[in-house]
Amino acid sequence: QVLTSIAGVSIQKLGGTPSGPEISLCMETTFGNDIDILSWDYANSDGDNYDLYRLWGNRAGIHPTIPTLFRLGKDPTCSSIDDDFQRFGLSAIQFDVDYIRSLVPDTSWETVDDLPPEVRYYKCAGQVEGGSVLCKENKWDTEGTTCDLSEYQTKEENRGWKDHKLIGRVIGVFLVDTLLSALADLEETLLEVSTIRNISVSQDKDRYAFQSSSLKEMHEGANLGKNTKFLGGHAKYSPFWRSSSFCHSALLPNHARFTGAVTLSMRSYRHDHGYFVGYDEGYAVDALPETKPKDGQFLLAYLPEMRQNCSDVYRADYKDFFLVRKQDGWVKVALPNHLEMKQFRIMGDKRGAHVIALCAEGVSVVAIKLKKIEVKVDGADVVDVRTLNDELSQCRLLVGEHDSFLWIAKPGGTGQFELEIKLNEPEELRITTILII
Repeated sequence: QVLTSIAGVSIQKLGGTPSGPEISLCMETTFGNDIDILSWDYANSDGDNYDLYRLWGNRAGIHPTIPTLFRLGKDPTCSSIDDDFQRFGLSAIQFDVDYIRSLVPDTSWETVDDLPPEVRYYKCAGQVEGGSVLCKENKWDTEGTTCDLSEYQTKEENRGWKDHKLIGRVIGVFLVDTLLSALADLEETLLEVSTIRNISVSQDKDRYAFQSSSLKEMHEGANLGKNTKFLGGHAKYSPFWRSSSFCHSALLPNHARFTGAVTLSMRSYRHDHGYFVGYDEGYAVDALPETKPKDGQFLLAYLPEMRQNCSDVYRADYKDFFLVRKQDGWVKVALPNHLEMKQFRIMGDKRGAHVIALCAEGVSVVAIKLKKIEVKVDGADVVDVRTLNDELSQCRLLVGEHDSFLWIAKPGGTGQFELEIKLNEPEELRITTILII
């Protein structure tokens, strides 16, 4: 913890959600502008939708720092995709968690007294957290905790504390070893102007190799664009893969919320264990203001029952949302706001066409066409929506007149878009993210 704190290392992940499109298209908003290692641990949520992993890597390849992909698992298709990435300058590491688990000995009557508590009753008869009643009974540890973890523990597919600690420690050793190795290299390197220039040139070469490649040559044979339900049916030529994006998101973790950019508020400060605290949490849904905000803006809200009231931080990922209420009539938000423009170096594109997507449950074709939900972009009506990923995502492309999902900022303006929403039938709408690409 001391080493990672000194180095400015922060480990963040949003659990219980697929890797994209909402998360992968919002990497800078979620993880910040300075990423060295980008972890992918979405095998359970993504399933065999490998286009999501391809999208994840392509978005990493256009990130300002081109982070190394760190993938948990040994899926052969993902390994092949990693090879595609590495051919064009994006480094990728596979972490085989099953191999690590295989190194732990079985708990038996002969070994039970010799094994430390962290791996005692971890594996019985060759099965991790199973194989016997003793391993199953010792999967969870609730002694001394102030949290109610029963909801998590009722899900059989969730891993127990021993597995989390084992894998977490091994990953921690890898990160610390990588950090110490980098420091040793720096100590032995004569930091002259020419050395720094050479490092910069090498990074620029990787960046150019990746960004100048085409999706077709990188993912040859992947049939990108054949899946009409992915990225609005325009996967092969879509701007989603490589174009710059901006996200106004309520989800946590969220670097833009921690810095106060989303809420136009004070910056948060960082907890000793790498968690951020002190940021604007918004309103609990059971303590909302009765009247519409004076500025007519969306309300930032959260479910209090989802927050863990613990002395120790057990989780820091929450699916917070912007709340639109029927009682408030028309509400609006200007995107990006001035702090977001500054933080993400958004100059305010006054000419280009942009795609805008709304990530919220309930925004459907029927709701828009029957005017149960009315949406405007810079005063123009949204007449239809299209899905970004039929099964895994609640994000919908906003479609204007003439069946176009491209929006152009007002001439002579700041490059911002004004999004307005009014509810006529549902009592409320919970928006997790607004995407502009």
